Amino acid sequence: MMFDKLVNRVLLVNDDGIDAYGIKILKDVAHKIAHEVWVVAPAIDQSGVSCSVSIKAPFRVAKRDEQEYAVYGTPADCSLFAIKHLMADKLPDLVLSGINNGSNVGFETVLSGTVGAAMMATALGIPSIALSQCSTEDNQPTIWDCSAYHAESVIRKLLSLSAPKNICFNVNFPSCDAHQIKGLKITKQGDCDVSRFVVAPIKDPEGHDYFWFRAQRNQQVCDDNKELDAANGNFIAITPIGYERTNYAFYEKLLKEFDC
Repeated sequence: MMFDKLVNRVLLVNDDGIDAYGIKILKDVAHKIAHEVWVVAPAIDQSGVSCSVSIKAPFRVAKRDEQEYAVYGTPADCSLFAIKHLMADKLPDLVLSGINNGSNVGFETVLSGTVGAAMMATALGIPSIALSQCSTEDNQPTIWDCSAYHAESVIRKLLSLSAPKNICFNVNFPSCDAHQIKGLKITKQGDCDVSRFVVAPIKDPEGHDYFWFRAQRNQQVCDDNKELDAANGNFIAITPIGYERTNYAFYEKLLKEFDC
């Protein structure tokens, strides 16, 4: 039943920051599936930092409540701090990362701090799910209706599976109303396409250049089983991902070429 608690302790992380709207939605969902909900999230927006860890610099932590902490570091720092220190004596049963404001599909997955925090938890042996709410690219407000309504059922479905310990799930909710969802699709990450990545120089008040990175998604449909295409088609896209990056097809070829 939807109101049954599935886990004892869940850890929430994100990359948009501890005060972001998406993590507030996720907190409400988490209370429906877990007896304890812990929040350990960046104090400020840390989007685009992937799985970066503050190895060369210390970071500070502000305790907001008994089970809520703001970390002046990266999303992966949050997972590490919570799992290896804060909750080390009573580890979380599940890590939920998000809900990100904007998609994490295709190449965005490589850059995503939301996915990075989830992958760090997976590497540390904790089951994890990254969740993102796709948005439009015309600066319109994000429609949270889809993720707010469907996140609990998706999480419950994924927790019912016997998933390998070395993978986490990357979930993208399409930018549409909840009733417009056509269903779930199991997807692949998709090919790398950074052709629409640009560097935009801007002058500061003293006439010196500073720079913004700007990117738009490639909207061309390539494959029905890719994350982007599923989300564009009003499907909830679910991709199993891992930290193993070996290209095994070429690996086998290299073994033969080098006679290893």
